[in-house]
Amino acid sequence: MTRLWRRLFTSAKSAANTIHEINARRNELFGFTDAALKTAARQSKSLIETFAVTAVVAARVLGLAMFDVQLQGAVALANGHIAEMQTGEGKTLAAVPAVAWYARRSRCACHDGK
Repeated sequence: MTRLWRRLFTSAKSAANTIHEINARRNELFGFTDAALKTAARQSKSLIETFAVTAVVAARVLGLAMFDVQLQGAVALANGHIAEMQTGEGKTLAAVPAVAWYARRSRCACHDGK
């Protein structure tokens, strides 16, 4: 039973750290011009960077700031898990960073990282 609690706590702590890192990078990216943001999107290789860029683009294009619960759902999806969210919590917006991450990964795999 102790292993289960340790695994659950470690997983939750890791997810909280990931959300914190995404938000920190997102705050840095808000000052970027559209051209610089586009370059950052092209060069992103990590989940943190891809999610942060996607969150900034969503805020600029859609006028919707992603909340932590949406980022948590996106991280779950990117890790191959099912994310259950209540009505109105932004499931569609939560899927966008995960889709961008999968697209980025498959593009890199198909084009040798170019």
